[in-house]
Amino acid sequence: MPLAKQFLRNLQRFRLVTFDVTDTLLHLKDPIEQYKQTAIECGVQNIDTGKLALCFRRQFKNMSMDHPNFGQGTGKMGWQCWWKELVVQTFRCVDGSIPQEKLNTIAEQLLAIFRTRACWQHVNGAKELVERVRNAGKCVGVISNFDPSLRQVLDEMNFMNHFDFVLTSYEAGVMKPNPSIFRIPLERLNIAPHEALHIGNKSDMDYVGARNSGWSGLLVHSGGVKDDNEVDGGQHTYKSIAQMLDALETQEIQW
Repeated sequence: MPLAKQFLRNLQRFRLVTFDVTDTLLHLKDPIEQYKQTAIECGVQNIDTGKLALCFRRQFKNMSMDHPNFGQGTGKMGWQCWWKELVVQTFRCVDGSIPQEKLNTIAEQLLAIFRTRACWQHVNGAKELVERVRNAGKCVGVISNFDPSLRQVLDEMNFMNHFDFVLTSYEAGVMKPNPSIFRIPLERLNIAPHEALHIGNKSDMDYVGARNSGWSGLLVHSGGVKDDNEVDGGQHTYKSIAQMLDALETQEIQW
């Protein structure tokens, strides 16, 4: 399919376009239900879904504070141990009587299954947008607050070959919106900040993080209640990736 002239004009100034992954290119199907089903398969019954969701959010926050960046921030545990400990603490919060052996088994199984297509689905329009950017002759990459297993996830979803590089926060040593993570690909590729565009779904981490680093940014925001860190991206904000793609092809974007 030939690229729209407006699409090419909108991206003309950029040599590099990067994407966030979770809720930008890929969605998790139902992580809490997956936690519950895996526990059932391991012999743990009568899990309260509401309590499980509450415990997961609480323990994820605690783990992120105590061991930032999936454990990389303190150097006291690797990312695999980080996720296993999160699972163990989540289920302990739900039911303190679950034996440690079963907790370990649940954690091992969840660590494996969340790196497969069983837990992920494509965001509508995401592949089309990435392919059009590639066809426009741009360097295309990923910048994501994620652990190194992201490459496995992208490969499972037949997405890995769409990108020239994948940069995770764990490997970078810093998380978005830290300017250092945006600086790394520029230095590697000898690209100026004003020649780079980042697309993501978190206003503070993706849109503001990119713009504070001298990049341009586009934000996909599906609606709902905004948190305290969210900033309105104005004309650079779209309700979906599909809507963003349509705008790039039919409207003039003022960067």
